[in-house]
Amino acid sequence: MKKPLLYLLLLISGLSHATETTLDYAYGATIKLTDEASMYNRIDLTNDVYTQTVSSYLDDVRVFNQKGQPVPYSLVNIYQQNNESQTFPATIYSLDNSRKINSDDSSNQDLERYNININSKDIQINLDKTTDKDSNSATYLLQIPDNIKLEKSITSLSIDFDTTITQNWQATARLMCSYDLKNWRSVMDNIPIMSLTDNNNNQSLKLNTIDIPPQYNFKAHYWIIVLTAKQNAIPNFKTVEFTSKNNRTEVALFPIDSVLTSSNHQEATYILPSPQPVKELSIQLASTRSVLPLSMYYKTSDDDKIWHKLSDYIIRRVNSDDQPQRIKLDYANLNVQQLQIRAINASFDEAPKITAYRDRMSIIFNSSNNGPFILAWGSIKATSASLTEQALLSNVQSAIDLPQAYLGDRVELAGESALIQTTTEPSHFPKWIIWICLIAGAAFLIILALKLIKEIKKINN
Repeated sequence: MKKPLLYLLLLISGLSHATETTLDYAYGATIKLTDEASMYNRIDLTNDVYTQTVSSYLDDVRVFNQKGQPVPYSLVNIYQQNNESQTFPATIYSLDNSRKINSDDSSNQDLERYNININSKDIQINLDKTTDKDSNSATYLLQIPDNIKLEKSITSLSIDFDTTITQNWQATARLMCSYDLKNWRSVMDNIPIMSLTDNNNNQSLKLNTIDIPPQYNFKAHYWIIVLTAKQNAIPNFKTVEFTSKNNRTEVALFPIDSVLTSSNHQEATYILPSPQPVKELSIQLASTRSVLPLSMYYKTSDDDKIWHKLSDYIIRRVNSDDQPQRIKLDYANLNVQQLQIRAINASFDEAPKITAYRDRMSIIFNSSNNGPFILAWGSIKATSASLTEQALLSNVQSAIDLPQAYLGDRVELAGESALIQTTTEPSHFPKWIIWICLIAGAAFLIILALKLIKEIKKINN
């Protein structure tokens, strides 16, 4: 008797917990696949999805197949390469023109010694002899100015030669660096450097840039380059520039425009379409050649009654083509819906334009069966159902390699009713059956209690 009733209760419990449908969501759009044979497809989310979801972290986003069944999916960040570079001019010292110190000490016959004045100091440089007596050579000391702080390693150097006399020439270069002008470390050797011109065919070949391998992490201010040529003279250096690059991968950001709601000459208030996990803000002044010190405040939602201070900033705009000034917010999981700026000992005729930036997201889903598919979003009841990227793809593929799908026409779903919290949730199962199950369960417990009482009486007797 116990087992059948238990199975019945479990069945009723499972049926009363209905599976989600598209009508649990406010908005939807068809999904256009670019590769229907692929097991997975990837969609970059649009502004509507970011701003119309109830959850700022996109917990109420789903993919449904043609049968209206939810499909396994994963929300993942979109990454981009951020290539930052800085160029530094170098001060050039020709060591060939400096006074060489010859020594009769046989132990120093393998060294080239130079005396040179750098920053009003006499410096002696010792280098191993590497050039052939029958070859032409040129040795230069290159100094990055001391006032330049090298935050990233040197990745390349470019040389501009004086080719007014020698137009066609070839050489090999040896590159060294030092942090103290005493200890020199070899960086690269046998580097081809050349400038060849064919006037008859109007063709030319120029190799004047040395790329330093990425595994090196040199931030030295002092460099020596030795050029060697066997058949031609080596032209003089005109200028040398060092380049420092930083190629890093970072999370891409998506812009959410704010709307100006009120403004006077010293205060302006803005609102976002919905609370957003803001990572950066951009501010652009309306007038050029302007400076505006300001304090910035935020509210997490429309229900938030208190303005919370972010910090004080100084915003500038010099020319009309200047990019908006970016501000990074060093706050984890900070939701923002309203923003306010207050000028500090200043004023503005027209309120600045403010744009918020949040993490750009993609949704990966299993697209191999039961298409076409619908992307649905906006539900007060939904909780996160996103799998991790590894759980969905199982290390078979990378998200970046998946075919790109796109959102098509909008689909009419439940509308705004799915965004409203109702006090009494409608049951997905007939109430009379639920009541019968509850009464049957209560009767079962009473019968079980009576049997226990009888067993206790028998034992006592």
